[in-house]
Amino acid sequence: MIFKLVSFFSAVLLSSVSAKADSIPRYDPPAYCKKVSDVSGGAAVIYNGCLEMEQEAYDHLKVVWSGISSNTQNYCDEVARVSDGSYTILKGCIEMEADAAASTPEFKF
Repeated sequence: MIFKLVSFFSAVLLSSVSAKADSIPRYDPPAYCKKVSDVSGGAAVIYNGCLEMEQEAYDHLKVVWSGISSNTQNYCDEVARVSDGSYTILKGCIEMEADAAASTPEFKF
């Protein structure tokens, strides 16, 4: 009985992890951009520009998301959520992770 229960919870956990990796995280760009805009006194130009950047980042991520490692997806999602969820920050993190992986520095004495 305990084995069946552990197996069930393991299957649920694995399915939720794989479902997360298959889809882009859901953030609230209007709420995020309002917070960004409020820092500058609620300027409409800041809000509109932020929303356009969020849309461009989201559209790009839709195309490339499935090709990004789950480790990078999860790490960068956590980074983006620190700022209340931003597709622009998520995209930037993924790009920086890819650049870092492509050019590991060598330590020299």
